[in-house]
Amino acid sequence: MLSTTLFAAIFAFTGDPTPTPAIPPISDLAGLQVGKCEEGHLSGAVQLPESPQHYVRITPENAWGRREMIDVLVHAGKQMEWLMPEADPFTVGDISAKYGGQLSGHRSHRLGIDADIGVYWRDAWQPRGEFVNLHPREFDTEATWTLLRSMLNTGLISRVLLDQSLINELYDYTVESGELTIEEADAIFPPQGARVWEMSGIVTHAPNHGDHLHVTVLCGG
Repeated sequence: MLSTTLFAAIFAFTGDPTPTPAIPPISDLAGLQVGKCEEGHLSGAVQLPESPQHYVRITPENAWGRREMIDVLVHAGKQMEWLMPEADPFTVGDISAKYGGQLSGHRSHRLGIDADIGVYWRDAWQPRGEFVNLHPREFDTEATWTLLRSMLNTGLISRVLLDQSLINELYDYTVESGELTIEEADAIFPPQGARVWEMSGIVTHAPNHGDHLHVTVLCGG
């Protein structure tokens, strides 16, 4: 898998050099020491704080995670408010239970390193408090890419799962808009039908992910 340091370099923010102090500098997050994950157990969990202007928590009791995961989500919320103030707060589904372990409806979400995050519909809209499948024609690629980019910028993201039809839309948008070169887009989004061992990109297809991003942060060895 490609180094997240490479992704941070690709997506280095080039906007206003004096952003509002409310937005944590990317370097503050990228410099975090990623701690070791204990199999099946979450210790020292942090609950994603309530912040309705940035995001909506579907199930607060399942919004516990490692510090890295929570920092990424808080950072992304502030970035979206700054870069796309017209966008709805994004929806956050399950992260983990307070002490980790099996979470109903999931094979992962045990260690506080996984979070389900809603994608944007047309006009930067998100359904409040739920995930709803959408057709690619209804997909807001600009808003979803801005959200995804804000998380990739941190250098803390290990992988992102999404339905291939929406991955294709993001690929086309990032290339056609000039956000990425073809080479950069190819490094992030693996081709449709790629075999598992060929999926070197960070954003890969997973079934039942047509309404949300499944984001995983790095976990130390």
